[in-house]
Amino acid sequence: MQRTLRLSLLIICLASTAQAQTWSNLSPGAGTTPTPRRYASATYDPLAHRMVTFGGQTSVGTSAEVWSFDLTAESWTDITPSTGPAPGIRRTPGSVYDPQAHCIVTWSGQGSGFFNDIWAFDLTTHTWTELLPPASPNPRYGVGAIYDPIAHQLVTFAGFTNLGRFNDTWRYDIAQTQWIDATPAGVSPSLRCLHSASYDAQNHRMIMYGGQQSGPLDDIWAFDLTTNTWTDLTPTTRPLGRFFTAHVYDARHHRATIFGGTRGGAGGGVTDEVWVFNLYRNEFIQMAVAGTGPTPREGSAGIYIESEDRMVVFGGFDGAAFTNEVWSLNDLSNHPTAVEGPTPVRSELVGNQPNPFNPNTTIHYRLARSGAVQMDVFDLMGSRVTRLLDGQRPAGSGSVQWDARDARGRRVPSGVYLVRLQAPDGVQSRKITLIE
Repeated sequence: MQRTLRLSLLIICLASTAQAQTWSNLSPGAGTTPTPRRYASATYDPLAHRMVTFGGQTSVGTSAEVWSFDLTAESWTDITPSTGPAPGIRRTPGSVYDPQAHCIVTWSGQGSGFFNDIWAFDLTTHTWTELLPPASPNPRYGVGAIYDPIAHQLVTFAGFTNLGRFNDTWRYDIAQTQWIDATPAGVSPSLRCLHSASYDAQNHRMIMYGGQQSGPLDDIWAFDLTTNTWTDLTPTTRPLGRFFTAHVYDARHHRATIFGGTRGGAGGGVTDEVWVFNLYRNEFIQMAVAGTGPTPREGSAGIYIESEDRMVVFGGFDGAAFTNEVWSLNDLSNHPTAVEGPTPVRSELVGNQPNPFNPNTTIHYRLARSGAVQMDVFDLMGSRVTRLLDGQRPAGSGSVQWDARDARGRRVPSGVYLVRLQAPDGVQSRKITLIE
């Protein structure tokens, strides 16, 4: 009772003091569209500015289709290859975007059985290639998976088969086509499936939320991708447990955003709630989203578009019917949920997302105090490529986008570049990587 009252007061206070985020229905009124479905995967292709979905469960069976949703034209195209090798039909595939190869890497899922195969879908040629590792995790479905841009690996946690649930952690090295068991000897989250995950670009971690064991789970964990260790972030005050949520990372304000799912407890069933988890403070806040939004549902797939500060979700199941709707949650970083972290002791370059990148990346920084700021990009020979910031900036978090052009507007060659932030309290530098 006390936890529910505290949450209610917090939500009322936030909703009354600031303008909420808004939903927009992007579902096209005409043209070809995917069959309504749940449990598909969705990834964001930044080069073509589109959402690409794979697989899923429809009212007539399981799918292996690949669809592209143009986020500018708001229209669908079926890009399923008509010939050549392809994965079998499946739901809950674990899919990530690999910017180095401009492809989607996907593994696991359930169709006629459980899968542990791994495939790459080329986003230029729209063709599948099966990757053949010498060893792999057990077949399973309902995993959480993210892409580690530093190690160039798919990282995945847990899942379910007819053998039961798991709590193992695995890394797939894409360049070496090799699985690595990264399950730590120490603490790990409990056995589960149907959980969700996102990549924390600021701290180089996988954030894992919820899922199902004997019922919905309500915990949230971080897997450090440098040390291969788990940390329980679960706060005392938190929403009801849930599974089959859509889950993305908002780099602007260092938060995980969670939509929908199936809840447990007295408030069980599918939900349309949106929650953010502030990774500075390890606290949940519920969004009071304005206007008409999606109906309650589970099994939606979601992506985050950093340059437009919005979460886009596709499909789902409302408890009675499947849907193929596309919804956009706009102005994700606006109040009332954009809670800053503590003011840093000194200014810092937080990092950039994505990294590696092509052709655009967003560089995040935090200033200990206001004042004159310059941010420049240099090549490794020490020549300045471009100036991104030059002027007065307030204390706190900020970001700037670079589209990999030099001072004359020409696209620069691929390679490693150095970003230098000159702030009132000193200078910081960080390497970033532009790929073909």
